[in-house]
This record gives sequence, structure tokens and C-alpha cells, in this order.
Amino acid sequence: MPHVDLLELPYFEGISIDALVSLVDLMQPRTFASGDVILREGEEAPLPLYIATSGKVAITKRSPQGEERRFAELDSPTLFGEIELFCEIPAVATVSAMTQVSAFGLTRETFDRLFHAGHPALMRFTFNVARVACHRLAISDEMMARAATSQDLVNIRKTVFTSMTGARQWPSTTGAFKRPR
Repeated sequence: MPHVDLLELPYFEGISIDALVSLVDLMQPRTFASGDVILREGEEAPLPLYIATSGKVAITKRSPQGEERRFAELDSPTLFGEIELFCEIPAVATVSAMTQVSAFGLTRETFDRLFHAGHPALMRFTFNVARVACHRLAISDEMMARAATSQDLVNIRKTVFTSMTGARQWPSTTGAFKRPR
């Protein structure tokens, strides 16, 4: 089990190898063949977060015109599904195995149990995921500002949020928007 390789990821910064092993050992091991869809955009929650220890995945998203667009390829070790786990929303993108992928799945039930028990590795992991997510948000905001220089970004954000939530009520605040009542 290549737990040591996971320590290279910013998600596990500040976590000892023993604490990491205790956390990963509570997760469900999974193997996906090349071409398998691991998460499908729009798939309903609850969905696990995956920690891939080997293999490569492609992240794709449908454009408003329905075209499937690849926007990332992740080599292991890596992590995906954090948005779905933490926000408890349907999958925001499709994740497909480009090679055979070995991963550990962290389910909502396991996360909640460890969080309520104050599991030290999970607490640090959660903080690290938040920090990485903030960096990704800063990059996305910068990309949006550069791409839409003459448009009303506030209304674009509201339109995208509305289209993402549809008739669903998201279980917590998202971005600058409060949960619909």
C-alpha cells in the first residue's frame, strides 16, 4: 500500500504516516479499469471522495451546448470527489479512468463518524482540503475575470449557480449565496 506517496499531496500535509494509515485503512479500496466512469456529472449524492493511489483519471464537464470538455488529467497519487462529499451535491464533473486506477473511497457515513469523533488525521485532512479548494477558487475567479471582461460577472455567477442547483436545495451555503429557503 503506497500510503507514503500520499504524503506528497497537499491534502495530507502535516499528517504523520501512522495517522494517514489509520485514516486510509477505514476507507473502501476500489479498482477501476481503463475507461470506467468513476463519477458521472449529475449523479446524485451521496458520493464518496476518492484517493487514487495509482493510475490516471480524466475530468470532463458538459458545456451548456452539451459538448463533453476535458479540463484536467490527474496522475496518482491524487484526490477527487471532494466537492461532492463536502457539499453533498450531485457530481459536478465526470471522472473517468484513463488507466487502471486503484483508489480508496471515503463515504459520507465514514467521514461523519470520524469527524464527530475528532479523528486527528481527518481534521487536518479537512483543513487541507479547504485550503486547496480556496486556491482553486482563486484560480477560477481569475480565469472568469480574464475571460469575461465586458460582462456582468455578478449576474454570470448568479446564473451559473441557479443552473447548477436547478430545483434542488443544496444543504449549505455555496460561494456568495445563501441556501435557498
